Amino acid sequence: MASRDPSWQAIASVAASQHALVTRAQCLEAGLTPTQVARAIGQAGRWQRLLPGVYLVVTGAPSQMQQAQAALLYAGPSAQLTGRTALSLLGARYLPPDDALVHVLVPIERQVSSRDLVRVHRTARLPRPRRRAGLPCSPPEHAAILACRLGIDLTSARALLAEVVQRRWTTTDRLAEVLAGGHSAGSALPRRVLDDLAAGCRSAPEMELRDLIVHSDLLRPGVRWNSPLLVDGAPYTPDACWPEVWLIVEVDSIEHHGLGWTPEETAARRLALTAAGWTVLSVSPYRIRRDGPGLLDQIERTYRRLALIHAA
Repeated sequence: MASRDPSWQAIASVAASQHALVTRAQCLEAGLTPTQVARAIGQAGRWQRLLPGVYLVVTGAPSQMQQAQAALLYAGPSAQLTGRTALSLLGARYLPPDDALVHVLVPIERQVSSRDLVRVHRTARLPRPRRRAGLPCSPPEHAAILACRLGIDLTSARALLAEVVQRRWTTTDRLAEVLAGGHSAGSALPRRVLDDLAAGCRSAPEMELRDLIVHSDLLRPGVRWNSPLLVDGAPYTPDACWPEVWLIVEVDSIEHHGLGWTPEETAARRLALTAAGWTVLSVSPYRIRRDGPGLLDQIERTYRRLALIHAA
């Protein structure tokens, strides 16, 4: 019986270590004949061909993990998951839109092409992978920069790069290094976001607020983004502040509450700031996007009023 055949037992062991996947080369190495492999994936067999030379040895639709493993087996031993695929395994919340593809990174000399569920990316400087769920993945800075090069919108790019930095998976400097070391195609979008991060912004809504502030000759020179303050001996890091007039602007966003302060902590913090003499303006991402000129005018008027008070 096949179950007692050493060749079938060997290939069953291989499949058990690869999410129920095997390659044609592994089958032949285990001792199966080409005819046996053909029968296994034929009409009477249980195996499914997911990619050229890569077979799922169980019935049913492949899981995302099985698709990722199949892509790695297809792309070769040096391949690593990258882009959205790697970020998803990392646990990123602000992912680019799902393109239903498994993104893999391979050395530039590797002769393998994109097809079916796999998109192959090549590099002359293959980074050292990190393992996620047992699978090799590109470091966060490589995966995130690649994802931003693939035609996502500015808001998605800002949310993604802000998240990988805020979660301390990487740094702005490492993101910039990866961007500088790659090709120029698709670099304008991540370069713009890196400029926001370098200024101190931590979320997409903060970056959108910065888009307004940079056009104000009054507000632009003195603004500090996420610059630590000591208020009555306690540390605070307001989104945007102008210390010379004791003005703070805070962005109330899901990103902020999801990755940083809870709503209750935010309310307590703002109460302490107000009690210490700071003027705190709370703005929503919706207003930044829908009423930017009006919001900018309100901040400028508040700044001028406070400047007169502190000059007296």
